[in-house]
Amino acid sequence: MSAWGTGIRQSDEFMDVYDEFFDRYKDDATAMEVYRAILAEYQEEFSDGDSGPLLYTVYYALAQSLWECGERDEWLWQTVRQIIDTEADLKFWNELGNEPELIVSRRRALNKFWEKINSTPAKVRKPKKTAKKREPTLHKGDLYAYAVEGGFRAALVLDFVWNSFLTAITEEVFDHIPTEAEVMASHSRVVTWFTARESIPKKDRIPISSLPINRNYNNRAGLLFSESMVGCSAIGERAYFFDPKAAAPCMERNGIRRYAMEELQDPAVLPKYHPRVNADLL
Repeated sequence: MSAWGTGIRQSDEFMDVYDEFFDRYKDDATAMEVYRAILAEYQEEFSDGDSGPLLYTVYYALAQSLWECGERDEWLWQTVRQIIDTEADLKFWNELGNEPELIVSRRRALNKFWEKINSTPAKVRKPKKTAKKREPTLHKGDLYAYAVEGGFRAALVLDFVWNSFLTAITEEVFDHIPTEAEVMASHSRVVTWFTARESIPKKDRIPISSLPINRNYNNRAGLLFSESMVGCSAIGERAYFFDPKAAAPCMERNGIRRYAMEELQDPAVLPKYHPRVNADLL
């Protein structure tokens, strides 16, 4: 047993069990389920009866953990009480050749521990929730419209890599929500990578259809946008998403020409990707 003090928590074994308990105590797991699982594992491991003193520490750690969770198992509490009353723990400490003052300190620590686990915790620990990765709300092939001054533009998601969407935006402004056929017959001067944060938010997107786009566009189509590059309006406003007058010259400098939306379904029509230089994401 690796102990660095006489306190109940001052041993490697205690901390290993305690940490394991709270690693498992998450989401829908209950404290009693975690306790029973860990107890069964250690009792099976030390079923030969030669590791009683090590199991004492396991019992202490489990009792501490249950107490913090506002739970109690009568068998465990009786077992801890018996260890303390029979001084089985102290006998083991004495066998290790510890000084008498350490034995006295250990006895005091055991009694304080017993008092503690029979009190009411000031705050009951709840199972921690596992952080769940948010799924993207845009997908490859999504075709949607969004309102702008004077009508609607449409955007087509050509590819999704990491957290960025390769998006083609229609040059035309429609006076109605366009159909898929109308969008694909229109043109685009802006085909570039937008992060999820930079894209039109879900609440402002009007779904049109989902196209079966399966080919790889990675390393294609210009830059991740910046305000200076494609003249995007402020993220908070999203009034226009981009300014085509500012966008067109920049796209031309980077080899991105005017495209028919229909032809963008072939990745080969797009130029190679050019990394953005000295441009901060909005």
